[in-house]
Amino acid sequence: MEYNCPVSTSVLKKIEIDFFEFKDTKTGFFYSEAGYVYPIINGVPIFLTYATPIVTNFIKNYKKIIKENVPNFKTSYGTAPVGEISVQKTFTEEWSGLGSDENVFAYNHEEGLALHKEVWLGKNSERFESVKDVMIVGCGAGREAEYLSNIFINSCVHAVDINLELIANGERLLKSKKIKPIIASLFSLPFQNESFDHIHCQGVAHHTVNTKDAYFSIYKHLRNNNSSFFFWVYGWEDSFGTSGIRGLFKHIYYFTSHRIFRPILSRSPSMIRNCVVFLISAVYHPIVNSAGRRKKIEWRFKNTLHAVRDMFTPRFAHRHRHNEIYEWFEIAEFDQIHQQSAKKYQEMFHVPIVGIGYLGKK
Repeated sequence: MEYNCPVSTSVLKKIEIDFFEFKDTKTGFFYSEAGYVYPIINGVPIFLTYATPIVTNFIKNYKKIIKENVPNFKTSYGTAPVGEISVQKTFTEEWSGLGSDENVFAYNHEEGLALHKEVWLGKNSERFESVKDVMIVGCGAGREAEYLSNIFINSCVHAVDINLELIANGERLLKSKKIKPIIASLFSLPFQNESFDHIHCQGVAHHTVNTKDAYFSIYKHLRNNNSSFFFWVYGWEDSFGTSGIRGLFKHIYYFTSHRIFRPILSRSPSMIRNCVVFLISAVYHPIVNSAGRRKKIEWRFKNTLHAVRDMFTPRFAHRHRHNEIYEWFEIAEFDQIHQQSAKKYQEMFHVPIVGIGYLGKK
């Protein structure tokens, strides 16, 4: 699949830079006829449409080579969506702490694969083998992309995220030959409309300035026939829909994390944010590591740090109702709309499911 310039929409051309001392590192850049340049570092192209330090440094280091190939090159293309630079920074911190650990959000690799195949995509199983082009928006360190490449066995999975830690995982993901990691904003994806047979977006869009806008920005890249779209976000009832003492504690947690800590920590200097996250994790880790499902997997302190960062540091964390999300799928005119399997999740993990997940099929 060709990449398209997220600014000019024209097809991009590629230049590879080969240096003997960096023979194991895939370095280069894509460029458009209009002069827009997008670096490739460790095999991971960076299709951001706004200036970032890593892109600025790349341009500085390879300016001569870039100038020789793209005389009219440009280094800054516009402004980032509201809050996206903050979100990029906090998620880069979040995933850099976890590295390539297989335990992500309380699931090990085997459980994560089963979750995606049987709960998220269970109603899509009849066409697993026919899917060719897949995009996952918000791939983190790439574990979910690995799940999808195992589920859609004949596919190429384009794994998209804005966190820069994806670069460190580039070589590992590219070894599979089925996964192509990409750094890009979901509001400016480097693909033509109607390019994918399946699109997967779990736990990502609610961390943008506007979840509905994010949904339709992603959706437009889905093919109109024989295609599917899985979309999962935080649910309103996860905070307000539980009664009794348990509901009270849930409400206190969501109010504290969403209304107090997020606005403060997301805007704080990294040093302060890291110290606060470490202190919360030091208190939280013995609790979560001694009870529940985490006792059954190899849960380390860095896993708790990752979870705490996800709970408290992203700037946005919108919550939605089922009817609201269902309406978006209706507007998109899906022929079939399936809700995630709460029963299957309960059977597999022995706890109630949270969040809102729908699979739309055309």
